[in-house]
Amino acid sequence: MQIQRVPLASLKFWPNNARKHGPINHEAIKGALLRFGQAEPLVVQASRKQVSGGNGRLAAMRELAWTECDVVELEIDDAKATALGLALNRTSELASWDEPVLAEILKQLDAKGELAGVGFSHDDLGELLDRLQDDG
Repeated sequence: MQIQRVPLASLKFWPNNARKHGPINHEAIKGALLRFGQAEPLVVQASRKQVSGGNGRLAAMRELAWTECDVVELEIDDAKATALGLALNRTSELASWDEPVLAEILKQLDAKGELAGVGFSHDDLGELLDRLQDDG
């Protein structure tokens, strides 16, 4: 796998992207980018310069006025690019959280002032702790 730095303007969104990024998710993506920078490359179909994995990050980067990003270009046809885009989104969706472990991690980050940019708010932490207490 070779990572390349490319102009954002050279990349195209996946036109049939079935994954939607609502305002809360979009802000979480922007928060992570602002705090951590680009921690993983976008996955791009080389022939079309079309993003198969990372459309939400591409949108957030453009909104943040970034001009370049890291990508991995794959020589794949349209059908494989579409299938890969679905797989990248779906596999993360099928995972679940170990909520007691998550709660402990979030409490530790919160105590250190490190909760920003991880996609969980103080309210999320409170709701998680309440749910765990109700279940226990």
